[in-house]
Amino acid sequence: MMRRIHATIAVGAVALYAGGVQAADVFTANVTVVERDENDTYQLNPYGTSNAEVLFEGLNEAVLRTIVPDSRVNDFQGNEQIIASINFRGVEMVVRFPDYAGARLVFEVDSAGIGEEFNEEGNTREQNIDLLIDYLKTNKDGAASRLSGELARSSPSDPVAGNPASMQSRMADTDFKQAFTQKVSQVWGCGSSASAEQKVMLAKAGFGCLTDVADLNFRMPVVELAQLGGPASDAAAVGLYDDYFSRINRMRGENKLTLGLDYAQVTGSAGNGGVEHESSVISLPLSYTVVFDNDPRKRVIVRMPISLIDTEGASTYQVALGLAYNHPVTKAWSLTPSVGYSAAGSEDLASASALASFSLASSYTLNLGGWALNIGNMIGNYSTQKITLGDYESDPGISNTVITNGILLSGPSSLLANDLVVEYYVNDTRYTGDDLFTDNAQEFGVNFGKLNTTGEVVTSFIKGSVSYTMASGDNGNEADMLRLSLIFKF
Repeated sequence: MMRRIHATIAVGAVALYAGGVQAADVFTANVTVVERDENDTYQLNPYGTSNAEVLFEGLNEAVLRTIVPDSRVNDFQGNEQIIASINFRGVEMVVRFPDYAGARLVFEVDSAGIGEEFNEEGNTREQNIDLLIDYLKTNKDGAASRLSGELARSSPSDPVAGNPASMQSRMADTDFKQAFTQKVSQVWGCGSSASAEQKVMLAKAGFGCLTDVADLNFRMPVVELAQLGGPASDAAAVGLYDDYFSRINRMRGENKLTLGLDYAQVTGSAGNGGVEHESSVISLPLSYTVVFDNDPRKRVIVRMPISLIDTEGASTYQVALGLAYNHPVTKAWSLTPSVGYSAAGSEDLASASALASFSLASSYTLNLGGWALNIGNMIGNYSTQKITLGDYESDPGISNTVITNGILLSGPSSLLANDLVVEYYVNDTRYTGDDLFTDNAQEFGVNFGKLNTTGEVVTSFIKGSVSYTMASGDNGNEADMLRLSLIFKF
């Protein structure tokens, strides 16, 4: 059963906005009153809110009286014909009481193909408003699903898809970056794959293997290797090599826990002078990496990011669970398949959604002297699923194939020698499939990493990132995101 808001609460909430719609409101209404003879009409003061139920309950007679213009206070009876033109997070809808002194309610969302009447015998207008709210919550006749699909196409602040703060966009971003920009300090080298002759050569030269970030040589322990000579000395060099890299690989093969804090500020605006909304996102990117004993480059990553999104005062909660496997194809090339499931809910925005995903990412590293160039590619499918959260049920049927390509430049190696890493990256993401508010995005970012090493192996690191994303879609729709993050891996 739906949550009811007492009339006094609804009156107070709407009265805050009486006399004008605020720029920050995600729901707004303009109400027209038609007198009995239908020759006299007048507008009530517009009102807005950031809560969907408060929006509809604003059509109760007691609330409407609070937004009647002073010049019409004596004219308003409360049983006239009422026409409310509503902007529902960017989607236009109409709620009407078309009969004088009647309770029949008509609800229409033309862009989503929704048209419904509520006229149970003996009901008051307030009771029919309650039926409308339940109709949307319980997804009767698939109305909530159709509305959710339209919101992903038309709203700059939809929590499901269509903008950089949405669940779909954030899942795709995580899948790509765990295989691409998270390569900082993921050290690997030749290890046991080197031949005996190569081991002797490397040991006598005093060098070990390369990192996957830059052409940085690992120094061997301080030993007078140059004095070694002859077969016995070669055997000693091989033994020294094996012992050194055995210890390195043991440290390299330790499992890792990643904790962090991520903040993003997103602004979206509909083209042709449409609505504009701002959202702030706070996330905790939690993950755990399990490495394989036989090859530390092989990793299984379990992640569970938790996010809170505030859209003009409306709260959305999101939690995701993902599983990825990083497989080294060659020393420079790795593939990362991922699967994930995410759920988000917002009572304020009248939204409940779930998303399932699978993707495949590729990462290839080129060593360029003291620099390294990483080339990343990903393709994945992200589709909504049926879900019930609290009173809300929805299955918007949104499915998109997401393609991301990016380059990352790291270095120079002198910074690495001081246990510092700087990375510069550019990513381009394209969405195909169902129509979205924005269908492409370009991200420009910089990462700063501080490494902690033991025996030439990175045992932990802390990394800060700043990035700017600009997204666009049809009809001049735009969204921008400024993002700051801090990640600690140990």
